[in-house]
Amino acid sequence: MTLPRAFAPEDFTVFALTGYDAADGRIETRYALEGPNAEPIVFTEVFDFTDTGATGAPNPSLMRLLALSACVSYYKTAAPSTVEIRFPVAQFEVDYLAAVIRGGLGEFAYENDLPDALVPTLVAEQVTDRVIESAPRAWDIGAAPLVAVGGGKDSIVTIEALKAGGFEPVLFSVNQYQPIDDTIDVSGLRAVRMRRRLDPKIGELNAAGAYNGHIPVTAINSVVGLIAADLMGLGSVIFSNEQSADIENLVWHGFDINHQWSKSIVYETLLRKTLAEYGMSSDRYFSLLRALPESEIAARFADHPEYFDVFISCNRSFALDPTRRRARWCGECAKCLFVFVILAPRIDKARLTEIFAVDPLDHATNLGLYRELAGLDKHKPFECVGDYAEVAEAFVELMDDDAWRGDDVVSELSGLRSRLDEIASNKAPIVGAGNVPAHYSPVFDALVSH
Repeated sequence: MTLPRAFAPEDFTVFALTGYDAADGRIETRYALEGPNAEPIVFTEVFDFTDTGATGAPNPSLMRLLALSACVSYYKTAAPSTVEIRFPVAQFEVDYLAAVIRGGLGEFAYENDLPDALVPTLVAEQVTDRVIESAPRAWDIGAAPLVAVGGGKDSIVTIEALKAGGFEPVLFSVNQYQPIDDTIDVSGLRAVRMRRRLDPKIGELNAAGAYNGHIPVTAINSVVGLIAADLMGLGSVIFSNEQSADIENLVWHGFDINHQWSKSIVYETLLRKTLAEYGMSSDRYFSLLRALPESEIAARFADHPEYFDVFISCNRSFALDPTRRRARWCGECAKCLFVFVILAPRIDKARLTEIFAVDPLDHATNLGLYRELAGLDKHKPFECVGDYAEVAEAFVELMDDDAWRGDDVVSELSGLRSRLDEIASNKAPIVGAGNVPAHYSPVFDALVSH
């Protein structure tokens, strides 16, 4: 197929989910863009599970859920008004897709000024009132958990909390990134890696003028984890999503726009409910850290210096194009600035600046982003960052610390201490266990009582 040199999204009126299948340890999901005056553009995405070592076929319901979850990467290229599902689905699966588009593409729609992209007309050609497949294979919550590892402080806290509680989790990632590999090495645990290959037409279309933007990657990776755990006979799939993921960045056209929607309790609840509709235990999936604010996670991470030189949360280290990846922290983006300031009251200054190879708090050029992170200007940046109150609290603490008070940004904000105190007073407390199963209560209780 020859793609157009200039891509016109308006030429495409239908986005179709056309099928999915599995063979040789791989799952393919297929999609198409169609329009009355345009040649159809077809896409195939490949998920490779061969590293699991499993020889059985993936659960058909979970494969279908993966096809539904992953479609957003292709739908967003043109965001047509109609989405057609051309394989049999239950109504709850149609509802799942509607929620993933509406919540998971909020930032994309906002950045491209496409509010209608969040509410396309969904057409399912074959809707059934029952689960299509036979009952799922047996599952045991007592089996080893499968834990998502992202290379940052949150998953490290989960990993070490589980180890301290006597569990021996298996770690997993989607695609290969050096910070993740380094974290796995330090953990000393077994790990598996699934691979996700986007259809290369995506890059060509983006260069030709397709719409582009943020997608709910965690939703896709969550279903990948569920498939892997099922193939390997493992227990719960555990993520490390925390309180701040539930807080939207802004409200636009009546939509809550949340960069972290697929890390939020809204998505976690949606996925658990969908598993229950399939006749599976909802305890197959949960976040261990949902009860904790970022500042509490940072305090627990500070107890694990063995990871200090390998952990990275900077998104520039995880670029899809390997040639664009940075080896360490960039020290400039909102994610770097947030992680630095939240750790600054908890890790020695010399050690922290060694980790980052820079002191972002001593560069006045970062003042604008830090004002946004603290809730003083605009809205929270579109990054996986914590609540305003936690950043404000950190700045107030640093203003009283001789090691930090002279840094440019801390000094500049000291005149706003009363305002920062006010913002910090709204910091969320540690909350209840939520979706954490009773089987993991001792781990949760130890985290909370840290």
